[in-house]
Amino acid sequence: MVFNSANLFSQQPHEASANERLADQYMREGQFDKAVVLYEELFNNHPTPVIYNNYLESLLQLGEFRKAERVVQRQQQNNPGRVRFEVDMGYVYDRSGDQRKTRRHFEGLIRNLPAFPMAVTDLANAFLFRDYTDWALQAYQRGRAMFGNAHPLHVEIASIYSKTGRFDLMMEEYVNLIAFDDSFLEQVQGLMQDELNNDPEFTKSDALRRLLLQRSQQNNAPAIFSELLLWLSLQQKDFAMAFRQARVLDRRLGQDGQLVMEVAHLSTSNNELETALQAYQWVVDRGNLNPFWLEARVGLLNVKYLQATTGYSINYSMLREVEREYTKTIEELGIRVQTVSLMRNLAHLRAFYLNNTEGASELLQAIIDMQGVANRVKGECRIELADILLLQGDLWDAHLLYAQVDKTFRDDPLGHEARFKNARLSFYMGEFNWAKAQLDVLKAATSRLIANDAMALSLLIQDHLEQDGTSVPLQMFARAQLHTFRHNFEQALQVLDSLQQRFPSHKLGENVLMESARIHIRTGNYTAADDLLASLVVRFPSGLLAADATFERAMLHERIFNNKAMAMELYQQILVDYPGSLRAASARNRFRYLRGDLSIEQLFFHGL
Repeated sequence: MVFNSANLFSQQPHEASANERLADQYMREGQFDKAVVLYEELFNNHPTPVIYNNYLESLLQLGEFRKAERVVQRQQQNNPGRVRFEVDMGYVYDRSGDQRKTRRHFEGLIRNLPAFPMAVTDLANAFLFRDYTDWALQAYQRGRAMFGNAHPLHVEIASIYSKTGRFDLMMEEYVNLIAFDDSFLEQVQGLMQDELNNDPEFTKSDALRRLLLQRSQQNNAPAIFSELLLWLSLQQKDFAMAFRQARVLDRRLGQDGQLVMEVAHLSTSNNELETALQAYQWVVDRGNLNPFWLEARVGLLNVKYLQATTGYSINYSMLREVEREYTKTIEELGIRVQTVSLMRNLAHLRAFYLNNTEGASELLQAIIDMQGVANRVKGECRIELADILLLQGDLWDAHLLYAQVDKTFRDDPLGHEARFKNARLSFYMGEFNWAKAQLDVLKAATSRLIANDAMALSLLIQDHLEQDGTSVPLQMFARAQLHTFRHNFEQALQVLDSLQQRFPSHKLGENVLMESARIHIRTGNYTAADDLLASLVVRFPSGLLAADATFERAMLHERIFNNKAMAMELYQQILVDYPGSLRAASARNRFRYLRGDLSIEQLFFHGL
């Protein structure tokens, strides 16, 4: 066995004597002949666990096996009943090359195990300390044979299989524990999640999915297996699979669409709009007597709205169709609390996409004046009204309305949102120092989204503001972003192009390229967008926006250019170059989809 210093106990330097520190240094340098002299004296005077381990290792490195046996025997005499030193004796036999004696010694330890759980755990841990994972597994299996279901040792055995890369067996142990007692569900999900977080080749998630598919399709299989499949799909952000599984579970458990609604909500928040649309439609198709029918119908319209306003180029014909559906539904269901979200989305659609700010403001004001509407919802509508004022160029009134909501909802996420938008307005106006002061306060906001946005804008100002509080490039960039907010895309591109021409080497270049690329995507100029994103990654490979730019390029090649090979290459580039990016999970799923890893899902369909 190779010497591994990581297996030895650690000790704070100030706690060790001068001789011990010197012995440790000799050992690290491989001068075991010098180290062993010091450790022998230390062991005789004060045999701490650290000194014992280092002394034993030094003897073994020097081939002094008989002396090593005597050291272990002394520990056995001084610590009767400690199985750890029994394993250490076998460790000495092993290091001396006597494999037969080692095997007989370890087999005897397992055969003579006392019939109580702590003894099994102690022996297994002693084996693991010396890296004998197979012997530790045998100890646990012996314990399982003795205790049966009283102490099945699933978690401990799963840990062994994880260490040895036998992930199919590891997942089987976890699933068997839940099947034995579903009160362990939360604990096991946490353990499995830890494993799945370290699964670059997807071997663990595939092993778990295969097992759950097999178990869930058995006759009279408990619903817990299907529930775990749903959980796994959501963990992997595979919302299409989650929707299929939620439908099956909903029918089995008679939940009237509750699980499907949860998948629909999560799909919407993760911008998986096609899956969200299918999920909401499935609940709507259950009929208006379903308890989730109204919520699903509202959600369905909201997803259609998102489909028309997000992604690649604005689809104005779809927007007008969505507007008609919104109007028809509001007329059918009435202006009431349950349709407020529809009215708000219709107002946003009219103001920002259909050039009807007056109609949008009327809808929002109707919500504010409505009886029974929560103050928070009214505050949200006031923020939307302020956005419309900003859209119209009425910056001062927008500032006052943001400030009103901020004051009313002080120290509340809604107030934080209003303050952030007010700070962003100041940024648009070139008031950088005041904007940064507000943003720095918001970096501690309870809402992670607001805190992250505030930090990003604060850093943008900090990195590009001159010492005198001015910056012509930053002013130009802020003006371009205001044009973008107001959907004046041509004006925004003109300002950005002028910025690049006047300041070609300015460090704002990364942001300018990303802003320009996103405008080109919104306006359907995809080739220009792809060129800009590629240039961004080449010029700023370690920049904050490199991963986002690579992901945007991959999506363009997958969905617009129909170049799946290039899309896969770009998704893989994110996994290799930016594994810690927020885009990594989505890139992994898109890569697997394009690679054709659908055999498991197809098996699932056939099994239904």
